[in-house]
Amino acid sequence: MSAFLGPIHYRMYEKIMVQEELLRRMADKAVQEGWLDSGADYVQSEGRPLEEIIDEANIHGWLSGRIESVEKRYAKLIVKILTGHEERLDDLKAVAYTFGAEKAAGKNSTAGECYQRIDDCTLDGMPCDGVNIVTDKSETHFCWQQRFDVHGAYWIEAGGKAQDYYALRQQFIAGILMAVNYVLTSSGQGEYSLCRND
Repeated sequence: MSAFLGPIHYRMYEKIMVQEELLRRMADKAVQEGWLDSGADYVQSEGRPLEEIIDEANIHGWLSGRIESVEKRYAKLIVKILTGHEERLDDLKAVAYTFGAEKAAGKNSTAGECYQRIDDCTLDGMPCDGVNIVTDKSETHFCWQQRFDVHGAYWIEAGGKAQDYYALRQQFIAGILMAVNYVLTSSGQGEYSLCRND
């Protein structure tokens, strides 16, 4: 391991790779359905270890650039698929749910462990951005505040709607929670709660 790379850098790279895989699956679905001829303009494949590809002189900038790249390509892909065909969103939600189920939290996970699994698999900027702040937690629930939206601007720039991003994210998270007795709710104001579904 490089002397410059720590656990947080590997964790961020893994989060980016999850987003890249979700994007790839969306592109594959679009090609299979005949909605796109090719997903090559959107998909980037990178199988090398982080220490072989990262710019160690600018680790933060390199990771930030990768986040921006995958966010922009994901937004452009989904907007391309949905423009004039909003009905396709349901098919894309199914792709997101299936992929989330592959990343599912363990059956006996606590609320806090469910949150950690969601956080491991979703990309909300860099840790220093402080997007998600934990507001309350106990044995039976876990609450946090998304202080600002780091995704919507990419979708608006691509000519789409931020709510499409969140509709797909909601299904991805539902897949992550498919084996546990917790449900994610939101006030619609960036406040989220994981509560037991008894």
